[in-house]
Amino acid sequence: MWRRFWRVETALFLGIWLVLLIGGRSALLRDPGTFCHVVVGQKILAGEGLPHSDPFSFTRGGEPWTAHQWAAVTAMAAVHNIGGWDSLVMLTAALLAAIYTWIASRFLRGGLTVMPSVCLLVVVLMASSHQFHVRPLIVTLGLLGCTFSLLLDVESRRKNVRQLWWLVPLFIAWANLHGGVLAGIGTVGLCLGGWCLLWLLRKDSPAKSFGGVVNLAAVVVCCCAAVLVNPYGLDLPKAWLSTLSIPLPGLIEEHAPLKLVSPMSVAVGLLLIAYIAALIGVLRRGGRFHFAWLIPLVWAVLAVSRVRNVPLFAITSALAFADVLPNSRLSAWLTRREMYEPPTEQAAKPHWALASLPVVILIAVVLAIQSSGVELPVVGRGWVKLDSKLWPVELQPQLQKVAAENPEGTPIFNDLNFGGYLVYHAPRMRIFIDDRCALYGGQMLAEYENARLSEPEQLEAWRRQYNFRHALVAADGRFDKYLSDSKAWHPLG
Repeated sequence: MWRRFWRVETALFLGIWLVLLIGGRSALLRDPGTFCHVVVGQKILAGEGLPHSDPFSFTRGGEPWTAHQWAAVTAMAAVHNIGGWDSLVMLTAALLAAIYTWIASRFLRGGLTVMPSVCLLVVVLMASSHQFHVRPLIVTLGLLGCTFSLLLDVESRRKNVRQLWWLVPLFIAWANLHGGVLAGIGTVGLCLGGWCLLWLLRKDSPAKSFGGVVNLAAVVVCCCAAVLVNPYGLDLPKAWLSTLSIPLPGLIEEHAPLKLVSPMSVAVGLLLIAYIAALIGVLRRGGRFHFAWLIPLVWAVLAVSRVRNVPLFAITSALAFADVLPNSRLSAWLTRREMYEPPTEQAAKPHWALASLPVVILIAVVLAIQSSGVELPVVGRGWVKLDSKLWPVELQPQLQKVAAENPEGTPIFNDLNFGGYLVYHAPRMRIFIDDRCALYGGQMLAEYENARLSEPEQLEAWRRQYNFRHALVAADGRFDKYLSDSKAWHPLG
């Protein structure tokens, strides 16, 4: 009975969850958009409706703007109302722990023993952790994993082709949660297109006939149409495409190419080597090769081009590795080293309901503690702290004083990364810029970046244009030096 409630995966979940709660006390709140997400969600919950224009800046105030992550930010605000940032960090850590524990369960079901499964999971986490923030992107990590695992299961005959139609409601929900649904559509389109090509070449494919090809094409079309089921209509995908059209790799750090010398690149390299070794093992064994197994290689190329895609590569390669391993000669090599055991039918069908019960109860208890305001380390209120090296928390009294002394809507110049912070902590003021790239457009983002890096005197031209008298900039940057040397400006804190 005890083993029905306590599995290896239960221990893995608790371990990942606690590590993220302790290590992510400040680290999970390092994304500048997190604060703005919560405020937008609070406005929706307050009955103001979905925003259709920018309510926060003085440079784009009133211009058309789509809150394209509206469902996710509303959920974030609801959690914030329960237990503040502590509850948001706790549930984000729980969601991440659930995603990566599920990936580990695929390793175990694929035949890897516990120790190599844990080691491989650590590498996957190393590759993914730079995107661990309290923001809707976390949803994309989980839903891309669900999408890709379904594709793997269908091609491996573990699930029926008809079950692909579950992707349509999944994509409807995903589209309203995060724009990463485009990653799902691309993955599904590429995989199902490959299956149709295999049928045309008279190779083994989930598409067994012309009718099967038509069915797969209909799934892809319906998945694309699913993104239109949202309160904004066409404006939602237009916002995604607008963001993709901006040359963000030169402007936003998470869109930059992968650095060849970094811990992240080492983790990516290890995953890629392990996966290619497993694929070569399939070819040498002469077994049936699945088209879906090529998808992680596509994500590997995308990961090199933008670090934002690295977690998506890590997840797809990990899931595919678990699927490839039983068909690869690599499994025999691992068996000789007691790191692999051929999976049994019972292990391939785990019963999660009872094993998840302790986790669900624990999370409910922690939420109750946080909502009651009890201050406790790790699981209580007051545990989460904003990083004072990243956020201007020591200037909060001055910000509140400035806001109180000026009319509502007073403009303040700010560094891009401080935009969301001001939206949350100084709601009476209007900001210059934040990380809503589609709103500000490529030209303004480029002008701002040029001023931040080499021409800080541009700030004076903006001051004359927008008539702001206050500025919040990062210490030791070009803007900070320019303002410190200027006789027209003086520090408030």
